[in-house]
Parts: sequence; structure tokens; C-alpha cells
Amino acid sequence: MLNRFFAVLAVVASLASTVPGVQGADFFLADGAAWPGVILVDRDGRTETLHVRSDAQADDDVPRVQSLSALPGGELFFCSGLDRSVFRLDGRNEVRLSRGGGLTRQVRNDTNGDLYWSGVETPIDSNPLPDGFIYRWDAARRSVETMLTFSQGDVGHDWWGAFDVRDGQVYVGTLRDKTRIYNVSESPVRFVCELPFSASAFRFGADGALYASDGRGKLYRFPNRDDVNDHEVVLESATPFADFAFGR
Repeated sequence: MLNRFFAVLAVVASLASTVPGVQGADFFLADGAAWPGVILVDRDGRTETLHVRSDAQADDDVPRVQSLSALPGGELFFCSGLDRSVFRLDGRNEVRLSRGGGLTRQVRNDTNGDLYWSGVETPIDSNPLPDGFIYRWDAARRSVETMLTFSQGDVGHDWWGAFDVRDGQVYVGTLRDKTRIYNVSESPVRFVCELPFSASAFRFGADGALYASDGRGKLYRFPNRDDVNDHEVVLESATPFADFAFGR
């Protein structure tokens, strides 16, 4: 039993060391406007650059960072939001985890560490937004499975990929005007709350609160989803960020 305990500690330490600079991070931020893309780390209100993507990408991958997710062990995953790939950051190297399926918009992980990403195609001309897909990475088989599909009609025809997964339940958020959040794992789809602004990304924290970024540099905390007027700014960055992930 003791040997197994130390083995688990060694694995956790190994994962945390895969990306230099992750220790002590409060938040990881995706600078969605930078070209090439940049991953930022915030510690005690100080924002620093953690990783800059190379503008020389294979195939048709786009060197941006639109979304990112940090697993409990310290591994970072990200996507550009403009291609079909998901990457893992390994030190200073980018390792492609998956390529294919829908246009990858955001990456997330559940409380158990399972990795997910959203997919929705950009409509052509005046065609309506296509229905949404949520994919799950099967680590044991090293393959992707479609976890969930849902109709844009159930979420106001305004879903562009923002989502989170909490205890196996998938929540999605609309984009225009005031973001509306829905639980699409339930049938029928259940409305959860409406935020007072358009959120580029949202997550549920370990404290049970809802966190959402405005895409302009502020991260808000909503402790009570039944009263979204009760909120606070927990991070204000001089660099606008499209997405965020929790650190410590």
C-alpha cells in the first residue's frame, strides 16, 4: 500500500512537471487574439506568458489558442477554435491528441479528469447554425467518441461551442447579448440561468460557483445561479482572454 502511495505521488509529480511554470498558477488564460496564439498564466494577479505557438503548423492547423483546459495533474490541453485538432502541451512541445470530427471550439475536463471538446461548424452563407456535438476522449482506447448531440433549436439557435462538464452533466452557453446557460444532458433541455453579459467562456468551480469571462479581460464569479446580480470580479487582466482554466 505504501509503495502504491509513493507511485501515485510520482505520477502526479511527473504530470505537473510536463509543463514548466504551471505550479502555483491561479488561472491559465487563452489569448484568443494573439497571432501566433499565446497561453498565459496568472499568479496572484500577475500575468505572464507560459507558451507561444509556432506559426509553422502541420496540415491545416491554425496557430491560435481559443480554448484550454488544465487537468488536476497539471496537463494542459488546448485548441485554436478554427481547426479540428486538440493539442497537449508537453514542456515546450505541442503534441496533437486528436484531429478530425467537427470544428473544435472549446476543450473542457470533468471533475474526474475526463477530457471533452465541443464541435460546431461555421455556417456557410445564410445557412443556419448546425447542431452541436460534444466529444469525449477515451484515454484507455486512445480514441474519440461522440458523447452528445443536441439541436440548436433547444438553445436559441445561438451556440458556438461554449460549454462545461460537471459530474457527467453537459452545460452549454449561448454567445449573443446575455449568455444563456442550458443543461443539455437533460431531456427536455433545461434552462439554468442568464448572465448579465455575453460570456466567451464559463466553468463551474470546485466551490460550486459559476465563473464566466467577458472576453475583454475580466473573470466573474457567480456564487448563486438564481441571482446573477450577485457577482464579483475575481480577475482583471490587461490582456483580453477568450478562455480560462483553474490552476491551484
